[in-house]
This record gives sequence, C-alpha cells and structure tokens, in this order.
Amino acid sequence: MSGSSGRVNRRLGFTLVELLVVIAIIGILVALLLPAIQAAREAARRAQCQNHAKNIAIALQNYHSAKKEFPPGFLKTGPGESIASWGWQIFTLPYLEEQTLYDQLRPSTTFMQPIDANRTGKRNLVDLLAGYKPSDVALVQTPLAVFRCPSDSTPPLAPIGDPVDALLNRSVDNGKWERHFKSDPGGLWPDGFQPSVSNYVGSSGYIDATCPFSSDPIRCHNTGIFFGDSEISIKHITDGTSKTFIVGERDKFCLAATWIGARNPVGPNSWSSRWVNAHTRFKLNHPTTGNHDTCTEGFSSAHPGGAHFAFSDASVRFVSDEIDFLNTDDPTSCYAIKASSNAACKPVHPTTGATIGVYQRLAWRDDDVPINNIDF
Repeated sequence: MSGSSGRVNRRLGFTLVELLVVIAIIGILVALLLPAIQAAREAARRAQCQNHAKNIAIALQNYHSAKKEFPPGFLKTGPGESIASWGWQIFTLPYLEEQTLYDQLRPSTTFMQPIDANRTGKRNLVDLLAGYKPSDVALVQTPLAVFRCPSDSTPPLAPIGDPVDALLNRSVDNGKWERHFKSDPGGLWPDGFQPSVSNYVGSSGYIDATCPFSSDPIRCHNTGIFFGDSEISIKHITDGTSKTFIVGERDKFCLAATWIGARNPVGPNSWSSRWVNAHTRFKLNHPTTGNHDTCTEGFSSAHPGGAHFAFSDASVRFVSDEIDFLNTDDPTSCYAIKASSNAACKPVHPTTGATIGVYQRLAWRDDDVPINNIDF
C-alpha cells in the first residue's frame, strides 16, 4: 500500500453556499438586535432627560429657599412691542452651577427703562441684543446641556431659514420647522439672531394668557407658576406641590424653546412669552404646529407616549399623552374669559358644568378640584 493510501483529504474554508448562510444568519441577528439597541439608547436618553428636569426642579427649589418665592416667569416690559426680556431660566443659572455665565450676562431682576445698549451694570435682555456685541451674542448662544433633552433633535441654536423666512414659525404643509427670535417690527437686533435652545418650559397654567398686562386683563388670569413678574411661592400652590406642574418638555416638532427669555412678552400666542413658558390649553403632544395657536404654546416631547414633567415639589413624572383632557375651544369656557371682572375663574364650564381635564388641572395651582395620583 502506498504511503498516500492512508491520507485523509481535509477541505479548508467554506463553500459559497455556506458563506451566504452565515451572512444571512448574521444579518438576521443584527436585525433582531438593532431595535433592542435603539430602545436601550432611547431609554438612556430618556433617563438623562428626566434627570435634567429633576436638576432644574431642584434649582427652582433652591431659588425658592433663598428668595422665598419662585423666579418670575419673565420680566414685564410695559406696553411697548417686541422688547425681549429675561425669563425664569436666567435666574436659576446660579443654582445650576452656571454662576459665571450669570455674572457675564449681568441680568437685571426688573425691567429697566429706557433701553440702553451701553449699560455697564445690570441690564435687560433687550439691552444686550440692541448692542449686539459678538461677545454678548456668544453668551446667549451658549449651549447648556441641562436645558436639552438628548432625545430631541433640534439644533443647538433655534433654526431659521436662509434666507430668513418672513414667517415666525414653520407650518406643517411647507415642511419648515424654524422659529424666529426676531424684533417685530425690526430694528433693535438682526432678524437672523438665533438663541440657544431649551427643551424645558415653565408652566404658566391652563388659561391662554398672553401677559398679565394686556388690554384684556380678565382673560389674562394666570393660573400657573410662571408669568410676567410672577411672585409665586409654595403657599400659593393650594392644590399641593406634588400635584402642580412647574416645568415640562417641548421638542423639535413644537419648535422647542430657549433659556434666554421672552421675545415679545406682550405679543399674542407663540410670538410672546411662549418662548420660555407653556400652558395646557392644548393637549400634550398636540399633533399640529404652525404660526401660532398650536403646540408651539404647549408641552411636547420626542418620547413615545408622553412627556416628562417636574412638579412643584421637585418630583418628576412621565405623563401619558392619553391623560384626561377636555377640549376647551368653546369661546364661553373659562379659558376665554371670566364671567365678570369680580368673578374668580373656575375650572368648570359656565353653561354645561363640565370640569376641565386632569391635564389642565395639573397646571392650575389653586383650582381646588381634587386630583388623585391614579389620575395621572
């Protein structure tokens, strides 16, 4: 028998069919694992988003401990139009480890007349923008991670068109999603100014109040924590701090927000203090956005099924967008007007007696209507 007769022929490598099978199996495994990986990433982003809301709520509690009240929702500017003013977020900066930025901004705690772009001491937001010095503009374009939810895809600066679109906001049908922090009418600062973005807005309550000093003071009955020159303390939250919103989310679809202040406090709808605050007239994650009177005034998030809200006791909960909500478009409802200048605005329809939804009542600090924890 030859020496080669006892050899065993061994095949090295894979056949083409075997290789294709292995690739197919790997592809199936990747397809199965990818959703789990994406879900894990979103869970991490969602947890971080919740943590940011918690940090903001704690900062507000620390501000309250020091000042015996929460910061003003925004500074009242008087009857003038398009005069930007600081919002509540500015006054929380020292309690969010941003003392240096606060000192560089030099914000006044009241609106100072007249507008002066050359103020050397405490100043208005409009003073800073009117001067429009590169060093100052850089300050209000500083990205602050604590005010950003990682799940949101809004750019660091509020997006605008190039060239600048004449509209304030995008509308659903043209596919744009810009939001202009511009002077209207212009003149004090460039139309193309882009402020730093925030995904957290303060709760101004349930009623759609443009400001507490408009031509219709009856409609401007603020029921939440933040509004013009507000001085709300815990003693004013008679419904309970654990059952009253103080801060909630707003994402890219609803044009996000900013932490620097209100563009035009006396303006209507989303042209105004809705850059820093929100109300609950519109349903959570309202499906429509546009020029105004949509979710650009309310709360929303990039998380499926709801949004994070910080309550006035610094707790944070995820609120479902299926939470009880009563449509309030009826012009005779409490949202639109009170019965008389002497009547307290009540969370009950004046004709039908229907009570507004749990979602709306959570933004109302003193409606005296009980809410159970199982309701939200």
